[in-house]
Amino acid sequence: MRQGRWLVMLLVFALCGCTSFVARQIERPGHDNRADLAEFRQWLKRADFQFDAMSTQQGVRMAYWYGQPRAYDFRANVQEQRKDHHYSINFDYKFGVEPAKAPALPARGSVILLHPWGMEGSALTIWALLFANAGYTVVMPDLRSHGESADAPVGYGPREADDIADLVHDLRAANRLPGPLYLFGVSYGGTVALFVAPKLADVHGVIALEPYANAAAVIRRAPASGLFGHRWLASWIRPREVDHAIQRASRQLGVDLAQIDPGDALAHTPSCVLILRGAEDNLIAGDALRELARRSPRASYVEVSEEGHLNLPLRTDRLFPPLLDWMQALPPDSSGHCPGFTPLPFTATP
Repeated sequence: MRQGRWLVMLLVFALCGCTSFVARQIERPGHDNRADLAEFRQWLKRADFQFDAMSTQQGVRMAYWYGQPRAYDFRANVQEQRKDHHYSINFDYKFGVEPAKAPALPARGSVILLHPWGMEGSALTIWALLFANAGYTVVMPDLRSHGESADAPVGYGPREADDIADLVHDLRAANRLPGPLYLFGVSYGGTVALFVAPKLADVHGVIALEPYANAAAVIRRAPASGLFGHRWLASWIRPREVDHAIQRASRQLGVDLAQIDPGDALAHTPSCVLILRGAEDNLIAGDALRELARRSPRASYVEVSEEGHLNLPLRTDRLFPPLLDWMQALPPDSSGHCPGFTPLPFTATP
C-alpha cells in the first residue's frame, strides 16, 4: 500500500513538475496517514474515547475524539538507542487496568490536543491517554482537510484557529469542557494553538511543541527535512520552484503564506505560553522561535537537547512529567509570574 502511494507520488511529480508537486502538498495535506494511525484509533476506542463531530460557523465539519479522565494506570516506556549513525526508538505502552473498567477521576481541567501537518487527532493518542490518566478531559480534533474533518481550504493557522474556537464554544455549551482550559499543539498544531489562544478569553496555558514562526519559511525547509516525502526529492526541487509553489498555493487558498505569522496572536495572549523545540530540529529554525517568544513577556522558549523535529513529540518520557508540573504551577491570572520549564535529561540505551 505504502509502495503504491510513493509510485503515485513519483508519477505526479514526473508529469506535473516540481512546482505543481510542492503546491499540491501545500494545498492539500490529505489523509494519507489514516492507515498508519489505525492502531491508535483502536487504542482510543479501547479506552472508551468517543468519536464525534460538529459544524463550525463557516459550515466546516469538525471531527474529534473526546475522552474523560480515567484511572487507566497508563504507562509509556520510551527507550532510545543511538550508536554511530544508527538511531532507533522503542515504545512499550501498558494499561494497568482494563481500560473499559478504569474508574472515573475528578476533572482537573481540559486539554485540546492539536496534531501535526498531514496527520489527524489520533496521532497524539499517547499524549491523550497520559493527560486523561492524569485527570484531564481530552479533546483531539482532526483539523480541516485532515482525518475525518471536511476538506475545506487550509489556512496554516488562522482558519484552523477559528474552527477550534467554534469547537470549544460548542463543547462548553454542552458542559463537556471543564476548566481550566489548556492548549497543546505539535508543529502545525502548535502554530494553530498560538492563533487560537487570544480568541478564547480563559485559556489557562498554551504548550506549543516546535511551532513555525512563518508558514512560507518552514515550507521552504520542508523538502530537505523529508516532510514532503523522501529526502532525495529535495535534490530535484530548486528553491525557485518552492517559491513559485508558495505563490501558487497562496492564490489557490486565498491566503498569503509569507504573511502567516503567529507573533501578533502571541502578543495578545494573556496566558503563559511555553514554546519547545528540539535542539536538532532541521525544519523549524531556533532563531525564529526565539524571536517569536520575544513578542510576549508571557512566553518562554526552551530547547530540548538531543531531539529533532520528528522525535521530540515522541519523548513523553522527557516532557510529560515536567509539563504537568508546569501546568500545575501556572498562576491563577495573567498578573502572576509564569513558571519555568526544564525537560528531563536525555538518556539512551547503549
